[in-house]
Amino acid sequence: MAIFRNKLDERAIMLRPVHAFGRRASACQTVLKAADVSQVHAMVRWNRHTWEIVDQSRNGTTVNGERLPSGRWTALPVGAEVRMGVGDETAWTVVDLAPPVTCLFPVDGGVAPLALGLRENLLPDEHQPEVNVYFQDGRWMLEHIDGIEPLSDGAMVRTAVRTWEFVLCDDLAFTSENPITPSAPGSASADVALHFNVSQNEEHTSLSLVAEGKSVSLGERIHHYTLVTLARVRQKDAQRGIAPQSQGWIGLDELSRMLGVEPSYVNIQIFRAKHQILNALPPHLAEPPLVERRRGTVRLGNYPFEIQGGAQPV
Repeated sequence: MAIFRNKLDERAIMLRPVHAFGRRASACQTVLKAADVSQVHAMVRWNRHTWEIVDQSRNGTTVNGERLPSGRWTALPVGAEVRMGVGDETAWTVVDLAPPVTCLFPVDGGVAPLALGLRENLLPDEHQPEVNVYFQDGRWMLEHIDGIEPLSDGAMVRTAVRTWEFVLCDDLAFTSENPITPSAPGSASADVALHFNVSQNEEHTSLSLVAEGKSVSLGERIHHYTLVTLARVRQKDAQRGIAPQSQGWIGLDELSRMLGVEPSYVNIQIFRAKHQILNALPPHLAEPPLVERRRGTVRLGNYPFEIQGGAQPV
């Protein structure tokens, strides 16, 4: 569990396996409002061995006073000061660099983060439980006195004594505990469909995979919005009568402008989407590439898709 502590207000944050810092709320897990901070200023990721950081900004990022080379991943040491601007509100101390894990992170910092078991997590304790957090049918759920609801990354879990932030790390249990499994060994490949659900304000996008009669929810992720944007480009081309082999191609720079982020960040989102989806599919289903590339352009691969919700065209 990687933990950063802010130099100005001492608040602590827990990092996701790919964690962006910057001014753009729709693209960053930690939003910084300082004027000298870029839309996506820097990213930190877990590479399965260590945590490392990359600068994506115009004004630079420093680690222990040394400016990072732009676009090059650099290993982070515990105790380092990471600074993304002039003011202390953009400076962070690296407190912990343990591997990522799905957990509940105490908002007030009074206790240690709580790693979650899949079956039952009674809060505040098993003797006088007020809520239960558990994993079922590909989703984390919150059970409380008023009912049961799905948990999304960053959701708050409240009890009478403490408030927790739900931290979802999809490299671990979320994508591996409930994959789509083949109906029989050696069975033939079947179509995999992508079902997107987009909120009306376009701020939230969830994705489900449908294959072999089974649907698995992959939850809500930033990278799902990148995929649904590619799906919309392909859908629009199909409506215009463009031949299937030519549908959906878009320049990486143009896609970056549509999403309001740097091209390198779009590449990270594509990588994360591929990783999550391939982990949820058996090998015999993961044949067509999820995202195809051709001379600086990309498009959604040859998967059927359905898009529900989203902003309605004027």
